[in-house]
Amino acid sequence: MTATEIRRAGAGGPGGFASLPAEPAPRRRRRVALIVALLVVFAAFATWLVAFSPVFGVRTVTVHGVRALTTADVERAADVDYGQPVVRVDTAAIAARVETLPQVESARVSTSFPSTVVVTVTERVAVGYVTIAGRRILVDRGGEQYLGVDKAPGLPQLVVPSGSARHTTGSAVATVAASLPADLRARTKSIEALDPDAITLVLRDGVLVRWGSEERSATKARVADVLRQRKHPRPSVVDVTDPDRPYTR
Repeated sequence: MTATEIRRAGAGGPGGFASLPAEPAPRRRRRVALIVALLVVFAAFATWLVAFSPVFGVRTVTVHGVRALTTADVERAADVDYGQPVVRVDTAAIAARVETLPQVESARVSTSFPSTVVVTVTERVAVGYVTIAGRRILVDRGGEQYLGVDKAPGLPQLVVPSGSARHTTGSAVATVAASLPADLRARTKSIEALDPDAITLVLRDGVLVRWGSEERSATKARVADVLRQRKHPRPSVVDVTDPDRPYTR
C-alpha cells in the first residue's frame, strides 16, 4: 500500500490523519450540568459565608471625630450588633442613633471588610449659652440649644427676646458669636439683641460693642478686636455697625 493509500485509509482529519471521535452529546450535557451545579453550590456557599455566617461578622467598632464625647459614649449610642455580617449592617440606622446624642451635629457610618464598622462624628461647637429657668444651655453656631451644663467658662450668654422673633434673632446672635476670635469671645460677657439688626456685645471689662446685624460679622470681629484695645483714650463704646466707618467713644 502506498503512502497516498495509507492517508486515504485514515482520512477524516486535517492533512488526511484520523480525528478523535466526537464526545457523545448526552455525556457532554451531563458534564455541563455538573459544572453549572458546582457553580450554583459555590455561589450559594459564598453568599451564606458573607451574608449570613458569623465568619465576616462585626467584631470591631472604630470611632473618629470625638472631642467632648468619648469613644464609649458613641459606641453605646451606636448600639452595633456584634456578630452581624458586615454586609447586612444598617449604617443609616446606626448614624441616626448616634445623632440622638445632643453633642453630635452629624454622624457618618461605613463598614470596612471583613469585620469593622467605622463611625465618624462631627460634634457641635458651643459658641455661647442661654439661660432658661435658671439653667444654662449650650448653643451651637447654628443657634441650636443642645445641652444643659452647670458652667460655661469662656462663653458669652446669648440674650434674645421671647416670642415669634426668638428663633430668627437667636440664629443671628449665634452667627455673631461664632465669628468672634477665641480671645474676644472669652472676653465677651454677653451678646444681646432686641432683633436681628440690633445686636450688642457686652465685654467683661464693661466696653459695649454695637454690632448691628450679623452681616459682615467676620470683618466686624476683626475691627472690634483692634478698637477695643485702644489705651488712649480707652473706649467705653465701640461701634462697628458699618465696619468701613467704625468709631469709638
